[in-house]
Parts: sequence; C-alpha cells; structure tokens
Amino acid sequence: MIRQHDFNTQWWGRPVGIVDDAAFFTLPAAEQAKALVAFQWVEFKCLLKDAPPLLRLRDAGFFLADSQMDFRIGLKFESKFPCPHPLEVRCADTEPFTLSPEDVRSFENERYQHLPGQYPELINRRYIEWGRQLIRDHPGLCFELVSGAEVQGWFLSRPANGGLNLTLAMLHRSARISGFHLYQRSIWEYGRRGHRIGWAGFSVTNTAILNIYSALGARFNDPMGVWLWCGPSSVVAAADESPAVCIFEEARR
Repeated sequence: MIRQHDFNTQWWGRPVGIVDDAAFFTLPAAEQAKALVAFQWVEFKCLLKDAPPLLRLRDAGFFLADSQMDFRIGLKFESKFPCPHPLEVRCADTEPFTLSPEDVRSFENERYQHLPGQYPELINRRYIEWGRQLIRDHPGLCFELVSGAEVQGWFLSRPANGGLNLTLAMLHRSARISGFHLYQRSIWEYGRRGHRIGWAGFSVTNTAILNIYSALGARFNDPMGVWLWCGPSSVVAAADESPAVCIFEEARR
C-alpha cells in the first residue's frame, strides 16, 4: 500500500514515500503511523471523485496540496494551425542539448512548494534533473526551441500507453515568445513526426496552461487530488543542503 518513491528520495536526500492503494486509509491508526514513520514525507494521488473520505485523510495526517487536470489532445491539427510560430526545433537525438537550472524559469505552480523548508531553487533542481533524464532516455521526443540564435524554451515528452506523454515544458528565463507559441509549435512538430494523441496533467492553479491547452483543443478528464503527509523531521531534511549537491546522479522518477 505504501512504498519508497525513488526519484523523490534521490531529490530530497532522505526516504520519501508514496501511497499506491487507498485502502491504506482504512488501516488502524497505529498501523498507518508505523508505515509512515519510515519516511520524511509521503504523497498520495487519487481521482477526486474516488478519494477516501476527507476526514479519514485528515485523521491520517494528509493535507490536500494540489488538484491536477488530466487531458488528451489530438496532435494532428495542421488544418487548424497551418502556420505555427516560426521557431526552429532542435531534437536531442540529432542536435544534443542540455538543461541548466539558471536558464529555466521557476516552477511556481507545484505541490512541492508546500513541503517544510522548501524553496524555489530546490524545486527547480528536481524538474531540471527530471528533464535531463527525459533527454537521456527519449532524445527523439525532446525538443529545444530556438529563435535566431537564442534558445526560447524546451518541450520534453516520452512514449506512454495510449499516446505520447507531453511531460515537461519550460520557457527560458530570457524567452521572447509566449508559452502558447512554445506549446503550439512543439505539438505541431509532434504531429508532423507522426504522433497522433498526446496526454498529460497540470495543476489547476496553473491557469495559463489551462488556457493554452483549451485553445489548442484539449479534452479534459476528471481532476486528480494530491495529498501530502509531512513527518516531524521533514523540515530538517529540506534545510540540510548537503544532499542537494549530488542527489540527482542516478535519479529515477
């Protein structure tokens, strides 16, 4: 019902867990506490409509940190957008590139901001290393978008059941384009390369992304809730900067 989340453990530098089965919240309180104590913090995700009673989640020490919208989108829409923004698309399998924390805008709409002792640079490092992992594992699905000689952003995806998972998109700190143009050009390029269906999820607090995907014709599914439990020593782990230097070397999400 509960296990270690390897990627978050690598990122945090201490054990982090994830609840895989909502039946965990039917266990006696003592059994829940015994399982939770092994971790600094624990995450639980579930469709809101299927979530356990909220009082039961509260009694287990979990709080609602985010709600996420999942969606599906057709990637073949040349007829709707025949002329996307004239950005050059560099694919990592033929024109390798990397990501640097100082080049990427901060991730502001993330559930991890609610963890004790959290700060934006630590969140950025999580997503930068996740992006590097995607580039290593799926270079043919990872784009760097350029205007002139200036990098404007990145769009990184991975194969998944039912289509292409549109995993991670980021604007450069000095980007002169809008987020809409980054998404439009990237999705158009995936369609040109033969992909038909894409899907992903995002925080409901990120209204900019909601508006972008709405404009691009996405169809939204039932929202997902994300709850967090934080142990009494989790703030110590967040404040201890020593693990942050090399915790990403062998990171796995």
